[in-house]
Amino acid sequence: MGKKYNNVLEMTKDISDEEDFNKALEEEIKNKQISKALFAMRCKAGLTQKELAEKAGFTQGKISKIENAFDNELTLNDLTKYCSAINMQIEIGFSNMETRLVDRVKHHYFALMECLIEMRHLAKGDKSIEEGVEKFHEEAFANITTGMLDCLLKVKIKEEKKPLHVSSPIDLKALLERREKALTPK
Repeated sequence: MGKKYNNVLEMTKDISDEEDFNKALEEEIKNKQISKALFAMRCKAGLTQKELAEKAGFTQGKISKIENAFDNELTLNDLTKYCSAINMQIEIGFSNMETRLVDRVKHHYFALMECLIEMRHLAKGDKSIEEGVEKFHEEAFANITTGMLDCLLKVKIKEEKKPLHVSSPIDLKALLERREKALTPK
């Protein structure tokens, strides 16, 4: 049985002993992340390149070029058409490069809250949808709480274990009597 790999980059290290080749191959894989994601989404949608081309208004050759392109060769127009044809939307976000990680976490929290509020508004007036939204809120609450608790437990600083000294209870009266006896001259 052949060797098993966790990912393609891991496998590439066994292809050649030449470091320059391995670095170039690794760089090529890293520079094709978007096109490989598009390929995976098309496969998940159960479409051939030809079927997708018809839906997107492209030729099959154009779909092939998109799925094999370097990320910097892809155009926003091509991405939009491709994604629309597989019922996906593109989301592009801009953020200040100096934004602290804690502020990014807060941003995502508020975005999540907006989605949950919008969901409630969309369901308003339809009893069955309202019930589904309520169940989803409960599920989301459980999942988010569990995930946050897991993160919290991993970040908690563990106190060093200190030695525990155990002794029997002190009989103060007997202790004082022994001390007095020891101090009394004979």
